[in-house]
Amino acid sequence: MAPSAPRAASEDAAPLSPAPTVALPDARPEDSDTRWLRDVYRGEGLAQLTPRAVGLGALIGVLTCATNLYAGLKTGLAFGVAVTAALLAHAGHGVWRRLWPRAAGAPLSALETCSAQAVASSAGYATGGALVSVQGAWLLTTGHHPAGWALLAWTFLVSALGVFFAVPLKRQLVDREQLPFATGTAAAAAIRALHATGDGARSRLRALGLGGGVAGLLTVLRDGVGRLPVAFAFPGAVGGIPLERLGFALETSLLPVGAGALLGLRTTASLLLGALLVHGVVAPRAFALGLVPADGGVGEVLGWTLWPGAAALTAASLAHFALQGGALARALRGLRGGSAHPVDALQVPRAWWVGGVAVLTPATVAVARVGFGVPVPHAVLAVALSFGLCLIACRVTGETDANPVGALGQVTQVTYGVLLPHDVRANLATAGLTVNAASSAADLLTDLKTGHLLGAHPRRLFLAQLLGTGVGAAAVVPLFFVLVPDVSALGGTRFPAPAATVTASMARVLAQGLGTLAPETRWTMAVAALGAVALTLAERALPERVRAWVPSPLGLSLACLLPASTCLGFFLGALATEGVRRARPDAEESLVTLAAGLIAGEGLVGVVIVLTQSLW
Repeated sequence: MAPSAPRAASEDAAPLSPAPTVALPDARPEDSDTRWLRDVYRGEGLAQLTPRAVGLGALIGVLTCATNLYAGLKTGLAFGVAVTAALLAHAGHGVWRRLWPRAAGAPLSALETCSAQAVASSAGYATGGALVSVQGAWLLTTGHHPAGWALLAWTFLVSALGVFFAVPLKRQLVDREQLPFATGTAAAAAIRALHATGDGARSRLRALGLGGGVAGLLTVLRDGVGRLPVAFAFPGAVGGIPLERLGFALETSLLPVGAGALLGLRTTASLLLGALLVHGVVAPRAFALGLVPADGGVGEVLGWTLWPGAAALTAASLAHFALQGGALARALRGLRGGSAHPVDALQVPRAWWVGGVAVLTPATVAVARVGFGVPVPHAVLAVALSFGLCLIACRVTGETDANPVGALGQVTQVTYGVLLPHDVRANLATAGLTVNAASSAADLLTDLKTGHLLGAHPRRLFLAQLLGTGVGAAAVVPLFFVLVPDVSALGGTRFPAPAATVTASMARVLAQGLGTLAPETRWTMAVAALGAVALTLAERALPERVRAWVPSPLGLSLACLLPASTCLGFFLGALATEGVRRARPDAEESLVTLAAGLIAGEGLVGVVIVLTQSLW
């Protein structure tokens, strides 16, 4: 018998699902879909994509894209804003109700908060990544900006294309495999805590406040007043290289701890194992061979390990998709509609997806040719390549909560280093396509994970994400020209622009051909790729009782792209959470909310500090 159609829900009659996940471990996918429709879905009778939700999300997105652009030019890092945006939307509307209650209306529903968060996350995080790295590198290598109209159109078109690229993956990664998407899960936990009632709600709010308060205080002491070091370095040395220069330290940031609590022990243990192997064994050898400068530190180590990390991530992700037995093909077929299950009627229609890709692809190719000088066939290939790399970005983000856009951009740079070996402009433009598209694709699935746990209508969240790309592009591109008027603005004390410097250096190397890479580097890339494929095959082929002990190939690969201290923070968060979970099984929800508080507290306070420092 076919499941019943989605039913309407009201604020009073259908309280938020108390469960932090709706996975059914041993159930058929149809059973999980049925349970979600019956017990979780609230998208028909509860306000979601309203004008006030979009407006709040847009305002928060403008703020966060400005701070992320500034922080990215300063440090090469960006704040994930999903949890922060949800809290700001809830608090901002509360202030609005106090100042102008008639205009503000009733309190935001949980799904309105979810929509505001999606708009803000898309605008604040997914649109500016290429400006910090690739467009900064363009300025460093060419000495001038591209035309303003071209950069604005490019940022919007490529970000929107990434949103459409992620659509076929939603049913597989979010609904079927129930990947963690830790930031999305944390945002759902925060929204649930803000909107719940009763004794359970009070305990979750206390956990949220405790985590946010502790993380925020440490952030003020560290980044605000400089009374706390970024990390406490470990004593000792490996191969004559101090552990501090290899990145082994205890960070004072609690954001990785909160994310690790949501990712689980297997993935974070794999990250730690990868850090021990890569930074503790391989990196000292790279110093000895001269692959890393003798006086280099963590940044130089990561600049080299990026090569094997990109190779391993790409190989593992492609092998995983190849072993899915046509999962992507089934997802694409699902866009045709006509499925027997009512949940498919809530997804983005096939006509939307086909129409969006059909419009955005030629527009992107045209801007690539006219604005950035990329030949048309190579621009078409770049779009197709970026679609494949978006698959990798979405899976890695789902499993590890870290989007490897830098490594994926490098894959594109390597590809065009072979295809157009002396064209630096094409190398950088196509890398920018990958970076922005992959950021937007993974961000959409993160927001859809939040909506899935809260019972939101997925099609409306897709529209919220698409609106956010327009808001973000319109805000961040003019601001980029203001902050970086010419090449002299980059490379100094105000804007060191480390991501742009690394990307520019790589483009120059690749313009001379891959043969300029040291043989040891190329050999390490091959070994890393083969090892990642072997682990992916082992995950699939070994018996269930043995499979749990196989390290995650994505976790090991990602350790090449992160400092060892960050990998340790992920592991400590998962280890502590597992210990508490075993001692207190009833504390599951409080743990999720506490982790959300750690992420949100550092994000909120960090944004305020960056904004304050930029103004004064």
